[in-house]
Amino acid sequence: MRAALALICSGCIGAEFVRQPDPKPCVDTPVVVAVTNEPAVRKVIVSFVDAVERKDFEAALSMLGASWRKQYSSARLQQDFVNEPRGAQLVSRLKASAAGTITVAGSRASVVVGQGRVALLTLESDGWRLASLDGEQTRQ
Repeated sequence: MRAALALICSGCIGAEFVRQPDPKPCVDTPVVVAVTNEPAVRKVIVSFVDAVERKDFEAALSMLGASWRKQYSSARLQQDFVNEPRGAQLVSRLKASAAGTITVAGSRASVVVGQGRVALLTLESDGWRLASLDGEQTRQ
């Protein structure tokens, strides 16, 4: 500021020069693009439901989070969804909720699947995966 004032006072440059905006700033203004992960999350939910309904448990298993893929095999997943009434209920609630509001916060996403219950998804290195089909909704 002092240098500019000294230049103005000495008559080297006029005050109008100092007030003029730089026609080509040194730093380009960053372009901000809003990116939403909501469609990708919804696609995983719909694809999981479709795979279970087609009885393609290899595909369904691939949409589960890494911790579930370590614990389960496609045969075990098939057994749980075909023989257990709760499995059909989970898929039914997940299917109904797929058209609902999906909340994405960083690498985590959730969709309400019932009163006080949510399906949770996490962003892994290879994309969004289901971490929980029917977890408790956390209160914040």
